Amino acid sequence: MTIQAITENRVYKQVLSDSCGGVMYDVDNQGKYDATDVLALWNSLDACEREMAGGIMKGVIEFLKGN
Repeated sequence: MTIQAITENRVYKQVLSDSCGGVMYDVDNQGKYDATDVLALWNSLDACEREMAGGIMKGVIEFLKGN
């Protein structure tokens, strides 16, 4: 399952660690991560899977996208 692969991704875990579990994102860390793999996984999800992903995962992805 792709959502599980995202949650197990090293970069995803590092962003959660650096942001106190997705509570506070530090904009100074914006370009710190190589998000290529985790964003490819996210982009492979269909709309329904993205909707089911949950707020924390969506927050991490939006942070990695620079939004």
